[in-house]
Amino acid sequence: MRFIVGIAAQAMLGLAILGLAMLGLATLGVAGEAVAAPRTAPATAEARQVLPVTLVPAHYDLHLIPDAEHLTFKGVVTVSGTAPKAGRTIVLNAKGLTLDQVSLDGRRAAGVAMDDKLGRATLTFAEPFAAGKHTLTIAYHGPIATGTLGFFAMDYDTSAGKRRTLATNLEPTFARNVLPCWDEPALKATFTVTVEAPADRMVISNMPVAQTTLLPDGPLGHGMKRVRFEQSPRMSTYLLFVGVGDYERVHQMVDGVDVGVVVKRGDTPKAAYALSQATRLLHYYDGYFGVHFPLPKLDLVAAPGEIQGGSMENWGAIFYSQDHLLFDPKASTEREKQLVFLVVSHEMAHQWFGDLVTMAWWDNLWLNEGFARWMQTHAADALHPQWQTGLQAANIFESGKHADAQASTHPVLQPVASAEQALLAFDNITYDKGAAVITMLESYVGPDHFRDGVRRYMKAHAFGNTVDNDLWSQVQAAAGKPVLGIEHDFTRQAGVPLIRVEPTATGVRLVEGRFAEDPDSLKGAPPTGWRIPLAVASPGHPETHLLLTTTAKVAGRAPLVNAGGLAYARVAYPQGVAEALARRMATLSPMDQINLMNDAWALGKSGYEPASNVLAFISRLPAKADPVVWTRALNLLVGIDMRYPTGSPGRAAFQRRALEIVAPLAKALGQEPRTGEAGNVTSLRSALWRAQALFGDAEALARARQVYASGEGSIADQRTALEVVAQAADAATFDALLAKARGTTDPQAKAHIFDAMARTTDPALAARMVEIALGPDAPAGTAAGLLDEVGSWNPDATWAALAPHLAGKLPIDEQEAWLVVSGIAGYSAEPARIADVEAYGRAHIPADARRPIGSAVESIRLNERVRAQALPQIDRWISGR
Repeated sequence: MRFIVGIAAQAMLGLAILGLAMLGLATLGVAGEAVAAPRTAPATAEARQVLPVTLVPAHYDLHLIPDAEHLTFKGVVTVSGTAPKAGRTIVLNAKGLTLDQVSLDGRRAAGVAMDDKLGRATLTFAEPFAAGKHTLTIAYHGPIATGTLGFFAMDYDTSAGKRRTLATNLEPTFARNVLPCWDEPALKATFTVTVEAPADRMVISNMPVAQTTLLPDGPLGHGMKRVRFEQSPRMSTYLLFVGVGDYERVHQMVDGVDVGVVVKRGDTPKAAYALSQATRLLHYYDGYFGVHFPLPKLDLVAAPGEIQGGSMENWGAIFYSQDHLLFDPKASTEREKQLVFLVVSHEMAHQWFGDLVTMAWWDNLWLNEGFARWMQTHAADALHPQWQTGLQAANIFESGKHADAQASTHPVLQPVASAEQALLAFDNITYDKGAAVITMLESYVGPDHFRDGVRRYMKAHAFGNTVDNDLWSQVQAAAGKPVLGIEHDFTRQAGVPLIRVEPTATGVRLVEGRFAEDPDSLKGAPPTGWRIPLAVASPGHPETHLLLTTTAKVAGRAPLVNAGGLAYARVAYPQGVAEALARRMATLSPMDQINLMNDAWALGKSGYEPASNVLAFISRLPAKADPVVWTRALNLLVGIDMRYPTGSPGRAAFQRRALEIVAPLAKALGQEPRTGEAGNVTSLRSALWRAQALFGDAEALARARQVYASGEGSIADQRTALEVVAQAADAATFDALLAKARGTTDPQAKAHIFDAMARTTDPALAARMVEIALGPDAPAGTAAGLLDEVGSWNPDATWAALAPHLAGKLPIDEQEAWLVVSGIAGYSAEPARIADVEAYGRAHIPADARRPIGSAVESIRLNERVRAQALPQIDRWISGR
């Protein structure tokens, strides 16, 4: 589904969107050394909550009649299918629906039993039906939701008053909320969709419009129309889309496909950039996958707000959160421009990987999401190499490694039994570790062999369903290398490999182990082992490429292990080697600079090496280092600063030292953009400005206030000034920002103001922000993101303000609330929060879906250890200089 950037926590990691330079690794290994057998993970078919096979659908004819005013809808679905054997019952998925009339081949059902927990309906017939083809017809009705899953409404302001958009968002298991169906990815069928809607509204579905008929006056009033769409190819139910709104469409033909961007009325100027990139991407993907896009049209539809999961790859009708598609040349920044491309490319990659070829079950979700996460960067590096997206993607690996280093981690190929577990599968392991493993494997086999394997896979499985071996066996055949064994090592067992560097008489020895954020959690854990494609660079020696199993000897006293940063692993150096590498920091590649900083902070937080090593590496960065490297360094400095208690002497000392570290960079960048400078430089200048203000630079804060008040300066300056002013706001400034947001009718501009306000460092204002996020002022679908953002800056004040609301229903979807609430708790360093979040989990989350609670508890304990152990090490490092 879904382009999940995560929310504030991932933003703090500086997540770009994946993909790295290719590095062809040879298969040199250590002969005769065994690799521990990986733990297998997938749930057995018997353990899954799958439907009994009573009727296999071939075609759905769906007719929807929504009543937007009253938030209800009626539907009639006619399903053509085959019964494998005779029987008297048919079981299918339906949830939250009332089945008004059911018939099979014209004979009425004798009974309908609903199981809302399993999301199933059992239809019983008085007379048995024979094996063979049948037609099932169901008339039903149901509610239109106010969250952003299932069939829902999104309200927004315009200069002409309120408007309401209706849309669907069905992955993983919410098609059953819209129509009775077989809501499993392997049960593909064709669809014909008909929708009745006001004549002045646009109706969108997966396929082009086949016929539009004006209707006589009826129960829903006058001025109605019936829109019937062409029949779709075979596809999974979760890819179905219906949208009704006051839309406008801009479009262009490319490679025989009508590519359109659909936006709310008045937003067509914001659609031009996405359309220009979508047309380039369609042509690029046609070539890369070796399979032409199979539908006659592709629409990219902008929501008037945010939807759960960010964006959704419905086949032929992708639905995007507004910031993932709209780019305003008069108000959007460079980082937003890159984000639009990355999300557009991610969801368009799904049109092949996920839509044309779909995983057989949710345990193989990473085939969809890990690949799309990887492909978005691959496309960006091909079409916009100046962005250095592959370099930015090093930080995506950090997100995966962080999640994978917790005791609550799971294998990439994970067991999924229930609908709740399916939703929780959309996490950083699936997306970010999955993308990191794919990046490593592509570099191992080489980009040409990798692409050839992907093309074979696409042609062999078009319109079908697969498991991961189907892909990797094709890549292995194309490359002639042991790809399946390596892939299995990294997807069928959990954990991050740890490569320890140990001095020997002639060089160093590499020893493989496992990294954990809490090393004590590994006591008694089953053995793990990986075959790791690895590069090692030592001064005065040729670069070495090997397939590390358990140990290996390499030349050089201070080698750079994991040169190029492509191996999914951490590297722990002896202190003397770490210091030698810090002295070489200015001469290393940008990827190696980022990798050293990332590993140093992760290892330092967890006690494997001094936490101060990260500052040793950052302080050695030259001012001319790549902007992406400096952006990551700033994110690390801000993240460390946030770990200190407010007002503590250690924090004041750290902030002074941080300002000293970035001073040469500030001098080199200057405050004004230079003609023709790279977009990443512009973004870095904004990031530096925000960091300086946070670190207490009075001049940076004063300049922000001046720029914001005057309304002058570049787009980047205006947006950065807003963010700085909002973060440092007092009550009067907060009130003024709130009034400005309330007076803004554009939902995207309104959301930008609220996003800035959610970064407040004032606990009292954080509490107010919680009420705003939960109230009517927040634009549609933005409550979850606002709560997470404010929680990342003020976790304990946010929890205190949110706690009274937890007994009731939050204005976000239930499963999304589980993630948001546990995430806010996980930002805290207060031990008392552990009991709070565990109590929430017991009260609100099914026992088999409480992984987010375990993750939050581990994060709180890590934050405690960082305050008790890592920050004092940093304090000593600062005082010694």
